[in-house]
Amino acid sequence: MISNRKIAAALTAGLLLTAGCGGVEQVASPAPVSTTEPPSTTATPTETPETTTETTPESTSETTTTEEETTTTTSETEEARRTPSGSYDVTISGSVSGTSFRRSATLRIVKTISSTGTTNDVNPVDVCLVSGNPAGQPQPGAIWFGSNSGCAPGAGKAHLDLATVDVDGDTVTVEPVENMAATGGNVFTSSSSIAACPFFPVSGRLRVSAGSGVSGSIEVTGYGGAFCGNTVYQAKISG
Repeated sequence: MISNRKIAAALTAGLLLTAGCGGVEQVASPAPVSTTEPPSTTATPTETPETTTETTPESTSETTTTEEETTTTTSETEEARRTPSGSYDVTISGSVSGTSFRRSATLRIVKTISSTGTTNDVNPVDVCLVSGNPAGQPQPGAIWFGSNSGCAPGAGKAHLDLATVDVDGDTVTVEPVENMAATGGNVFTSSSSIAACPFFPVSGRLRVSAGSGVSGSIEVTGYGGAFCGNTVYQAKISG
């Protein structure tokens, strides 16, 4: 008789043989599906508002600057048109130290010669009245009077600031700076004597209007040193 143990072993072997020959179909389990969404690659919506906010102020700032520059340029151009300038042939008639005279002269109104190293505020224009050669050939009424030594004929490179200048429309006023009198940049004479004293303006003013024509006056006090003292130069200017 066949034992129960042998029967069980035979049944087990048969089952194994059947599985190995494809009797039982094996199906691969599907891969687990992830429920987590992949990270988004789309840019955050806050970037666009930030870019717009930065661009708008820059554009506004540039526009404002352009308007300010245009306004400044226009104002400077209008001021330049109102300020008198040029070289004028004029006549001066008056007296100095009690001696009358009538002379031809040149009045020059030029753009600012010195903007640094001035003895006072920068002059809006520079002005000079020139008649004869008082230092080299003294005559009654001969005069060099100006706001800057660079305005006089044959001036050197020093360009000394000698007076203050004020402009009101087409009228220009020039007043000498007393502590610059000793430089000799401004000078006038009262006689033709070889020993004539040179007088250096220490006070007073030159005032002229240069519109369609030239008119004005000069009245200054000059100091001629201890021997000659002070004297007054006054004259009308026309041209």
